[in-house]
Amino acid sequence: MFSHLRTPRGYLLLALVLLNVLLLTPELPWAGFPPRHWIALEAPLITGLMALLPPARWRRWIAGLVAILVLTVVLGAAGDALTQTMQGRSLNLYTDIKLVPILIELIATNLGLPLAIGGLVAIGLGLFAVGLVLARLLQGFHARNTSRGLALLLVLIGGVGLARLDAMHRDETSSWVARIGHPAVNFVTFEWQRAQETRQAMATFGRQLYADDHAYAAPGGQPLPGLAHTNVILGFIESYGVAAIERGPFKAEIQPRLETIENQLAAAGLSVVTGRVTAATLGGQSWLNHATFASGLPVTSELRFELMIDSPHSTLIDDFKATGHDTAAIMPGITRDWPEGSLYGYDEIHTSGSMGYNGPSMGWASMPDQFTWQRVEDYVLSRHPGPTFTELATLSSHAPWSPVIGMIDDWSTIGDGQVFDRWQGAGEDYASLWHDTEAMRRNYAPAIDYSLQAASGFARRYLGKEALGKKAPGKNDSDKGDRGDHTLMMILGDHQAAPAIIGSNPGRDVPMHVISDDPALLEGFIDRGFRTGMFPPGPEAAIPMQAMRGLLHQIYGAVTPDVTATTSGSGS
Repeated sequence: MFSHLRTPRGYLLLALVLLNVLLLTPELPWAGFPPRHWIALEAPLITGLMALLPPARWRRWIAGLVAILVLTVVLGAAGDALTQTMQGRSLNLYTDIKLVPILIELIATNLGLPLAIGGLVAIGLGLFAVGLVLARLLQGFHARNTSRGLALLLVLIGGVGLARLDAMHRDETSSWVARIGHPAVNFVTFEWQRAQETRQAMATFGRQLYADDHAYAAPGGQPLPGLAHTNVILGFIESYGVAAIERGPFKAEIQPRLETIENQLAAAGLSVVTGRVTAATLGGQSWLNHATFASGLPVTSELRFELMIDSPHSTLIDDFKATGHDTAAIMPGITRDWPEGSLYGYDEIHTSGSMGYNGPSMGWASMPDQFTWQRVEDYVLSRHPGPTFTELATLSSHAPWSPVIGMIDDWSTIGDGQVFDRWQGAGEDYASLWHDTEAMRRNYAPAIDYSLQAASGFARRYLGKEALGKKAPGKNDSDKGDRGDHTLMMILGDHQAAPAIIGSNPGRDVPMHVISDDPALLEGFIDRGFRTGMFPPGPEAAIPMQAMRGLLHQIYGAVTPDVTATTSGSGS
């Protein structure tokens, strides 16, 4: 029945069809299915050129090379689709290639190593099979068994079409012209131009990195005298963006929670202001936003991060060490060696394996946020008689947002985390949720709600009225100047969730809540566009995340030491 397809002309036809299908894939991430074009001009050009080649032995290498190049385009299209879905931007091969190991680790973490290996092997075998079929088809016809006129016609259609298509589209008079395109050429051209632009941008970033004329950029940083006697906590809430507050259906749950927290903080004797910060990324790569906040530079890619972390450019950690703070990082999401932490220069680092958690895992998260916040008290505040700076990144609101658990009312019972055993096996199978966007959307707001409760609950218990009168061991009122007299707690989202969850064109803005037991510490934020309470201002008040380090220096860097001893930093 299909014997006619086993002829040279049949091989040519099948190769033409398969090439056309594969070379249209770069359009799928932005045009969806069916693609905008029906015919990829690269397909007849490649097929015609292969038909003009003689049946020499080296021809199989040419066929194999064509198959590899075509599959590379397909993989690029798949990567573009994934990047568009998760981060709301197009793929950048120049910078994103370094994320492949991180992506593989993420897949293994979420699906389990056996399933991840099986899936990757299946994908690899599938691509290998498609490449093998394409290479075999391309070897099935050549100059001696194919009409030279047909081969030249295909080359003419493809070559002239590629040369003239853009002009034809501008002068388009018929609908069939709109169905012809050159998506593979567009993809390769776009990525090449992007690579050149990125190289230039990286060179610019390098100059910015080493020629930063801010006083705080020098090795060793610059003190923040307005915070010299203040404990400072910088907490990043995973995937917490303004979309959770401003977009439906999420705002129906988050807005009432913010109102409740605002009232609870006031009842605990705490003040709060909220700003709007534009993150460096969207949908992921949390560490880039941590680095952007800490360095005062736009660390928007892995390459920039590596340049920054290996440079002598200082960070906020250096600023607080220069101010006299003991610095600590609490990072439950770090499950392996973290050499970057040592490069940042924290005095102490607590990661997943060293936080003493003996409760159940919580889906993707190794431990719930309430436990992480409790460790700030256990490992930092209660152990250090002097002022401290603590940076932490929470996990409970990480995709796919399952399970969502409740709060432990009595924080004193948290201990090593076994109190969370009651939620062992709770929630949906988080590995299967990655295929269920609607289920993830349903879980998103409750997960953010829990994370906000954990952060605000910590503030009320350890910074509010309940904490008044607590002193470091062996201290009395005369020792007040030797330790942290007040606390400044900054809570902000690391980035918005993926557009697939929160909707298209969400922007990159995240809320930033600043809480303190000393209202004077917050005055500088209000002067710079923050709003009293838990609700962020509008987009017009957004501050780039790379400007936050400078903003802290504007607020707290110019206060003289004798003023800080009494006001804890009310000057700007």
